[in-house]
Amino acid sequence: MNPLHAALSILSVSLGLGALGESRAATLVGYAELPADTFAEGPASGAYSGAGLRGEARFKSQPVQGFSGVQLDKAGGYLFLSDNGFGAKANSADYLLRLYRMNLTPKTAGGGAGSAQVGAFIQLRDPERKVPWLIVNEASPERLLTGGDFDVEGFVTAPDGTLWVGDEFGPFLLHFSADGRLLEAPISTPNLAGLPTLGGRAPIVIGHRGSSGTRPEHTLEAYRVAIEAGADFIEPDLVVTKDGVLVARHEPVIAVLDKDGKVLEATADVATRPEFKERLKTKKIDGQDVTGYWVEDFTLAELKTLRAVERLPALRGRAFDGRFEIPTLAEVIALVRETEARTGRKVGIYPETKHPTYMTQVVGINTSQLLIDTLVKEKFTDPARVFIQSFETANLKELSASIMPKAGVKLPLAQLISGPKEAPYDWVAAGDKRTYSDLVSDAGLKELASYAGGVGATKRLIIDEQGATTDFVARAHAAGLLVHAWTFRNEPTYLLPGYGGDPEAEMRQALRAGVDGLFTDFPATGAKVVGSATTPEVRSPQHPAFAQGASSAAANLGGSGGYEGLTLSPDGQTLYALLEKTVTGDPAGRLRLHALNLATRAWTLVGHYALDAGGEAIGDITPVNAQELLVIERDAAQGAAAKVKRIYRVSLTRRAADGTLAKTLVADLMDVKDPQGLAPSTRAGVFTFPFVTIENVVVLDANTILVANDNNYPATGGRGDVKDNTEFLWLRLDAPLSLAAGVGR
Repeated sequence: MNPLHAALSILSVSLGLGALGESRAATLVGYAELPADTFAEGPASGAYSGAGLRGEARFKSQPVQGFSGVQLDKAGGYLFLSDNGFGAKANSADYLLRLYRMNLTPKTAGGGAGSAQVGAFIQLRDPERKVPWLIVNEASPERLLTGGDFDVEGFVTAPDGTLWVGDEFGPFLLHFSADGRLLEAPISTPNLAGLPTLGGRAPIVIGHRGSSGTRPEHTLEAYRVAIEAGADFIEPDLVVTKDGVLVARHEPVIAVLDKDGKVLEATADVATRPEFKERLKTKKIDGQDVTGYWVEDFTLAELKTLRAVERLPALRGRAFDGRFEIPTLAEVIALVRETEARTGRKVGIYPETKHPTYMTQVVGINTSQLLIDTLVKEKFTDPARVFIQSFETANLKELSASIMPKAGVKLPLAQLISGPKEAPYDWVAAGDKRTYSDLVSDAGLKELASYAGGVGATKRLIIDEQGATTDFVARAHAAGLLVHAWTFRNEPTYLLPGYGGDPEAEMRQALRAGVDGLFTDFPATGAKVVGSATTPEVRSPQHPAFAQGASSAAANLGGSGGYEGLTLSPDGQTLYALLEKTVTGDPAGRLRLHALNLATRAWTLVGHYALDAGGEAIGDITPVNAQELLVIERDAAQGAAAKVKRIYRVSLTRRAADGTLAKTLVADLMDVKDPQGLAPSTRAGVFTFPFVTIENVVVLDANTILVANDNNYPATGGRGDVKDNTEFLWLRLDAPLSLAAGVGR
């Protein structure tokens, strides 16, 4: 232990700071300042505006501050990383990225200057042209890196002496030699969403009756729009014509009329066709008398004279009524094949056999058999491109046990599940009193898995009426079943109040629950949400790809939301990198903590850090031991408005009740005890640290940590209408940390 830390230890004992305290109000035992107007050699800077326009330089050389990362210097003193410059990418093109060696002399109870001396610096640069895109100093030999290239926010020194630096723009990890030379291309951040799907497979988007939210359902146009929107599968509900052809309609009745002849619901314009007036019939379907026009009473040629109409005109309008035919299953398959030939994209189909009991008993056709016969005839039997679904059970069992084996095909089956008080009609017809609630019990799911590979579950089984996620998906997965949830719609009338009219929020919650697929009337929305969750990389709007033609709308991380925290495990084998902002698709206020094995370069998602209410970002991380880190958490306020400036001890192995990384308050930086009056801003023995960004923390010993702010030079407001200095705090903790060997001095 060096003399300073020995003195601090004696001071802490004299103040009684070793005991476990209740308030976690740390004690200031050392204080130093670096004046805001501190400069180092280098070219003039500050010439760029927030719009990136160049003018007169405001500074004759390089401002040293602010600082966005700190490590103990093996040579003694400290290494501090300069932030990206003047607060934004556009105005920081002449700010050089550096690591500064610093000697700090704290003011303590025993005296001391309370000063900071800036020593030599390490200039970060890319002379070997490892960065594959244009940088600010592209043409210069040394290619000095600037705040217009990267937003560097944390760093570590690896056991081999090389430097690793975290960047927020990409976000990227940057690997430098000990003297600041970039050793390899910036390392992108993989999108380790960690969705709990069955087998970790990406969720699929199923165009429910096509893009039925934007076109009349079950038309080739609806299917075409769904495919173009990004649907992985399109869903044709199948009924049969008088001459035995499968066609796509939601129900066998294509127009339902009341006793007065008023159309209650229609998917075709048959009620306006006088030539078919005599086809109006009342039939019993699933135990209910329904009056209308029935597909099985029309030949295919007759159906082709009709035109589709919107089933929900009051909600979705009639702009496309009368424009599209009723398609056959063969025509749907032909559309899928045409898309594949034109784009190379292999889209699947997800047919539903509608009302199998009715079809067999009333129409006299086994539509399950007819479906397999049609798929075989059309040579569309790839199990990766077909799911067959039904609300009844007997026909799925027949498909599994006899129909498909006899045809030499094996396609995945999905048991559709409706509300718990409803029941498969084949059960009802047989006098079986069970309901869907029996099917979704653990025993029921086990039985279901004997003939089907998945469940098409109403979304209320997954997200209840109060908006809470249930255990259904986990239980279905435990039975080896995929879960495809229905039906996700954009209109507010179909959304729970808690989503605030945002359909994407509902879909994101379902993905977090682990669903393996979404049935949606708006596949463009579904594809966007699933795409954000499964895109290969995490990218902020400042990612260089978006400066080269790609739309920044594809960003799945907030601006400059990358690696605010970077640290190294005590054994030197693992980098830990914590994002500052939430990745799209993750719950609000939850930040991903990544781990990179330096030997294998394998990435893992350690877990999510949950921000407090009022917390808006993290500032830095540093190791305590192999299982714990310290994390700075802050709000975006300063001065009198600042509230949340805290340091937590975070477990890498334990989880809170909500599944996030367990954390324990170590120090409230807005309530620091300063009984010796070491800081000039201390009032009545209480010191506060109300700077907007606090981005530096390092462990000195089991009882003491060093904390410093990022002063965002030349910003003001932390201590009034003056430029903020950088303040260095030696904090004695209320309870000692359990340090691993090598952590601290």
